[in-house]
Amino acid sequence: MSPPTNPVRFSWRWGGGFGSATTTVNTYEEGTLIVDLFDAKTQEAVWRGTATQDLSSNPEKQSKNIDKAVQKLFSKFPPA
Repeated sequence: MSPPTNPVRFSWRWGGGFGSATTTVNTYEEGTLIVDLFDAKTQEAVWRGTATQDLSSNPEKQSKNIDKAVQKLFSKFPPA
């Protein structure tokens, strides 16, 4: 895995109510996939999965890399 060359900054949080929200900034390594799952009833975060995979300029290889990252991420779900 190559060192991060272009960190991505993005994060969000659901605030409930009438449009209230909180935005925070985090730095992630390029090629990081983050999935947050929320309880539909309570709107609370219940699980976060992350996986990192090398990026490729070749579309076929990139698609395979994304598939690997998703498999890796969800191999840890559901939590014990």
